[in-house]
Amino acid sequence: MAINTEKFLEDARKLTEQRMDAAKNIAEAISNRVAAEEALKETEAEERKAYRDAERHGWSKTELNKLKPTKRRRTSQTPKNANSTPTNQTNTTDTSNDGPAVLTNDEIPQ
Repeated sequence: MAINTEKFLEDARKLTEQRMDAAKNIAEAISNRVAAEEALKETEAEERKAYRDAERHGWSKTELNKLKPTKRRRTSQTPKNANSTPTNQTNTTDTSNDGPAVLTNDEIPQ
């Protein structure tokens, strides 16, 4: 049985194009992530400056912290019965947090 060289090369080209398209998608995603991280850093610096300016204009850190939006804890997206614990053990991790978040000194913008 003879091999059709042209068909073989065309199939290889199609596979290579698919691989390159996938690599292009990865490169674009990485580029978008890096741009977003840089924008986040800039925005965080602006936020810290705004807080310093507010303090210079008479606001206390306590007052500003009360105005700050609370951070919500991420909950697991696995089904509750996926990692069930044995009946003789209790799960001490409480992921429900309906109240305000408590910020530590490390989380307060300076």
